[in-house]
Amino acid sequence: MENRLGDKKVRSIARKAINSGAEKVEKRLQSDMLVFKDTGYTIDEVVRKNATYKNYKAEAEIGWNGPHQRYRLIHLNEWGYTRNGRQIKPRGFGVITKSLKNSEPVYLSTVEMEVKKSL
Repeated sequence: MENRLGDKKVRSIARKAINSGAEKVEKRLQSDMLVFKDTGYTIDEVVRKNATYKNYKAEAEIGWNGPHQRYRLIHLNEWGYTRNGRQIKPRGFGVITKSLKNSEPVYLSTVEMEVKKSL
C-alpha cells in the first residue's frame, strides 16, 4: 500500500481510521460506565487523544482528565481495594475492562471500513 499511495497518505489514512474507531470506543465506554454513575464526573472526564505515531505505530489513547481529577479514582473502581484486610469490589468493578474487550470488534470493523472508504 505504501508503494502505491506513498508513506504520507498511508499514515493519514491510518490516523483517520484509528480516530474514528477510538471515538466509537470512547462513546461505548461512557455508556458502559453509567452502571456506577453517581455525580457523573467520571463519565464527563473521559478524554481521547487523536492518533499519533510512536515507534512506527499509530495509536490513540483514552483516559481521564478534568477538574475533578477522576483519574485518581479510576483504578480503585476498576480493580477494587482492601479495607481492614477485606477485598472491596465496588459497583464499577471490571466495567472498563469488559467495555474495552466488548468494543474490540466494533473498533476493528470501524477501522477496516474507514480504510476501505479511503482507498
